[in-house]
Amino acid sequence: MRWFPLLVFACAADAQPAPAAPAAADEAPVVLELFTSQGCSSCPPADRLLASFIHDGAVGGRPVVALSFHVDYWNDLGWADPFSLPAWTERQRQYAQALGDDRVYTPELVIGGQHGFVGSNAGAIRTAIASTPRIARLAASATWSSDHVDLTATAPADADVLVAIYEGARRTKVARGENSGETLANAHVVRRLERVAAAGKAGTITLKLDSRWTGIGAIAFAQRADKRIVASTVLR
Repeated sequence: MRWFPLLVFACAADAQPAPAAPAAADEAPVVLELFTSQGCSSCPPADRLLASFIHDGAVGGRPVVALSFHVDYWNDLGWADPFSLPAWTERQRQYAQALGDDRVYTPELVIGGQHGFVGSNAGAIRTAIASTPRIARLAASATWSSDHVDLTATAPADADVLVAIYEGARRTKVARGENSGETLANAHVVRRLERVAAAGKAGTITLKLDSRWTGIGAIAFAQRADKRIVASTVLR
């Protein structure tokens, strides 16, 4: 564990995921957000666990969607994570405040905006997902073009609608830092996170897509001021 100003990093052991049961077709997916870094030696097990959730599409019979937010506070240890952004660190800090935690760390998995766990603690994560209340299916749609996407959504009365644009899968050869010499795989790497509609309103936005991004997808979700996610959908 290494302390930074206002920050703490926790290490976690490897965990092997168990097979997931089929999810109910009419249930909106629980949103999983992994805060990770290529500069953190304890993050690859959590990255692999998240990838298994993405592959299965469900955890214990509950449908899930998953996003990887790469934070920037490991970048001074010899390797600058190419997917890291200060905005993702700030999002994690907001979760820490909402969850009553005085620290941020990697790897952390936030479930439905309500629970935070070490991202490789498969048992605790599965239990939390099972106990997370079911959420509504969000009214949102996307029209894709080669260089942009048009997004439309109608927000619930008490929550803004956000959309996350992600790259499906990336592999990176890490030359320095704690994971020096490793080739790391990351799934659903978030590249943009934007508000589509304010609470109680409908909205439409257009987002440019970088031609270098691969396997692009999008997840829209409604999030209240207390950070709880109350609706979601996958945008195809």
